[in-house]
Amino acid sequence: MSSRNPLYNSATAIISLVFAAICVGASVWLMSVWVPKQIADERAYRSAPDCAQATRTDDCVRDQEFTVSDIRLGEDQHKATLTDSAGTARRIGFADDDPLLSTLRDGDRVTGTVWQGAVQEVTAKGINQKTWARPVNPPGADLAAALGMGVAGLTLSTVCVWRLRQGADTHEPTRRMRYLVRLAAGLGVAGIAAAVVTAYFDLGLWTGPALWALFTAPMVAFTVHVWRRAPFLPPEPWKPTPLGPRAW
Repeated sequence: MSSRNPLYNSATAIISLVFAAICVGASVWLMSVWVPKQIADERAYRSAPDCAQATRTDDCVRDQEFTVSDIRLGEDQHKATLTDSAGTARRIGFADDDPLLSTLRDGDRVTGTVWQGAVQEVTAKGINQKTWARPVNPPGADLAAALGMGVAGLTLSTVCVWRLRQGADTHEPTRRMRYLVRLAAGLGVAGIAAAVVTAYFDLGLWTGPALWALFTAPMVAFTVHVWRRAPFLPPEPWKPTPLGPRAW
């Protein structure tokens, strides 16, 4: 078994347990703090009145004309400078070059949607693109990622504790332990995949968790199937070979 495997010995099991705990903690923070904040901000933005009819200018939405300059495209760039009619310049960041930024040239005119002093969206040529001032990922994407991270962390932490109680330095991991490690990895990857799909298509809040459940259902069913077929045997002692411990 490779020393990189989380079940190799006590040290790797403890490191993996700490990593799993961090994943669970991050998941709890995302679901209890970050996602609710995203939802609240999005609702406040969507329900904000137009500045022409608002009594509080800080909370209203207005469209403002800007001239684009100093466009930066490519990896780790995705930026442009927007200058209003008064000559005030703002450096704006985007998540990607598409769909709008890559089509702009210096001197082009765009319409920016301004809320709470920040440009939230930019529109030109009939194309709209969000800026970094707005959450790039919809809340459903972050919820799917948090769900996958949390359940994967709980599964991995369970198998790591089980492994430590078994005696990781004197016995080989059982088949069922290995099944759980693979399931934990699959649950985490499914969370990322569901988040990517949800963000790409800008889907609703509960679509992300639904996609995660859809992706993980076959994994869980397969794990239950092989788990039931695996014999429940006492842990085997390490059996070294000329090349070291038995391969994973």
